[in-house]
Amino acid sequence: METDASRRSSRFNFRIRKPQGMLVRIFERLSPYRKRMAVGVVMMLIGQLLRLLFPLITREVVNNVIPNRDFALMWRLGGLLMGLTVVRLFLLYNRGMLFERVSQDTIYQLRTDLYAKLQSQSHSFYDTHRIGEIMSRMTGDLEGVRNFIMNFCQTMCEQAFMFIGALIFMGSISWLLTAVTLAAAVPLSVFAYFFNKKIRPAHAAVREQNAVLNTRTQENIAGVRVVKAFAREPYESAQFEKDNQKVRNLHMNATHIWSNFNPVMDFLSSLAVPMLLLCGGWLVERGTLDLGSLIAATGYVWVLVNPLRMLANFVNVYAQGLSSAEKLFYYLDLGTTVKDPPEIEEPPVRLGHVKLDNVTFAYREQVVLRDVSLEAKPGETVAIMGATGSGKTTLVYLLARFYDIRSGSVMVDGVDVRKQRLHDLRRSIGFVMQDTFLFSDSIRENVAFGQPGLDMDAVESAARIAQAYGFIEKLPQGWETVVGERGLGLSGGQKQRVSIARALAYDPKILVLDDATSAVDMETEADIQQGLASRNHQSTTFIIAHRISSVIHADQIIVLDDGRVAERGTHTELLEKKGLYHQMFMDQVKDFAQIGGVSAAPAADRVKGA
Repeated sequence: METDASRRSSRFNFRIRKPQGMLVRIFERLSPYRKRMAVGVVMMLIGQLLRLLFPLITREVVNNVIPNRDFALMWRLGGLLMGLTVVRLFLLYNRGMLFERVSQDTIYQLRTDLYAKLQSQSHSFYDTHRIGEIMSRMTGDLEGVRNFIMNFCQTMCEQAFMFIGALIFMGSISWLLTAVTLAAAVPLSVFAYFFNKKIRPAHAAVREQNAVLNTRTQENIAGVRVVKAFAREPYESAQFEKDNQKVRNLHMNATHIWSNFNPVMDFLSSLAVPMLLLCGGWLVERGTLDLGSLIAATGYVWVLVNPLRMLANFVNVYAQGLSSAEKLFYYLDLGTTVKDPPEIEEPPVRLGHVKLDNVTFAYREQVVLRDVSLEAKPGETVAIMGATGSGKTTLVYLLARFYDIRSGSVMVDGVDVRKQRLHDLRRSIGFVMQDTFLFSDSIRENVAFGQPGLDMDAVESAARIAQAYGFIEKLPQGWETVVGERGLGLSGGQKQRVSIARALAYDPKILVLDDATSAVDMETEADIQQGLASRNHQSTTFIIAHRISSVIHADQIIVLDDGRVAERGTHTELLEKKGLYHQMFMDQVKDFAQIGGVSAAPAADRVKGA
């Protein structure tokens, strides 16, 4: 388990890109909202400009109101100050709402695009990317980018404007005081640069380990029944604790970096105040600066110090945001290995005619199918048998072009699947997967999943053929019974029958049953086969099974061995060949005979004549 977790995390060792590139990508995402942002920026600028007038009003009070005891002027200045405050609060409130809406709309669109990209990815993507890691991107990293947008659009820009504005206003009072204040900013900028160099990799490591922890959590919660069945709770808890400890340690490392830099940066920013007071006091003593101007300059220095004090926090948010953006844009930049061709060629009519010609397929470097050829004419039933890992499921996956082959061709209704539109191709194929998956929805919606809005008569008809109608009607809520996650609450056989009904309700031209009746008894399986044979709209059917009883009536049986077609023919023809199929047949007959306490030979004769 530990090595698995390491391998999982190694797939996400992202190379840290230049921050400028990430910033450009984020700004591109903000461009559709530039009008709203412009209005928000104008509100922000006016609001902060009004704030910069406050020290000048204070100067007037010190220089004119107090010495001259001009209370009329004091009331006017007080009223002006109150009016500016009210206007500023109104502007800042609306500015905050605008920027919040921009950030939420940006993340909404980014989340939508990311989900669409995940939906468009081929099976090979999900062979190498874990669900927990993907969920970490869809939650934590999206929130990290949103926080960055909010901090950049609102806090960073606001503080930058305040810093520049305060310098200009202070410069109009005294260039020497301005130069003294700026002297504290130079070493601060150097520290901020080195702080960013340290903190960005630290935040990237935290994000990666969070993804690993999410993966372990998701897998173990989904597989909690297996964990309990094998009494592995202590082991899984220990493994979770190890990954959780790594997250904690990486967070503490980032905090340690922050703690080392932040006090120094806070100290350097705070130096501006005593330096200004010393220099300003000296200028007042010399008579080159009045007291009101010194007090006004002191007001501006606090405006200057605040952005400097927040610089470490800005760098921290900046590093977290770019680290999160890297991972999100990694997914968005991933191309899918299987996509619609530039020039689409569609069959004139969908009949379910399938032909494979010398097909070779490999998962990365592992060859799974070798020179496989077969043909299934419309309405025929083709059974595929073979040992575990012989390539049975892979073969039927190629019909819907879940993967692209290495060589040869897969033809559906006379057109290579690589030339067909994926949606139309897959719309003509109904799958009952080996791993039965039902959604957390009503049974009715699960059956009608491929045909939203399907009328109830069609839903019930599909369920009757799949032998699911009886047990569904007996449930307390009947068709409106909501199944739990992945079909929790139904038995294995019930889930398989609902899955078969879902594929039949799809009304496909090609029906794929991948070990679809392994969890039902043989009597129910026989009823399902009889129902399939009686359908008005016959499909070309591919049956993957291990039980001889599931394939005995197939028009042709393909036996795979190590990715190659070892045998093909009908049930009777393959028995006469005395090959692999005959061996499988005899093994199963012998097992049944031993259970029933009879000789294998008579039992075999009865099945041969079936």
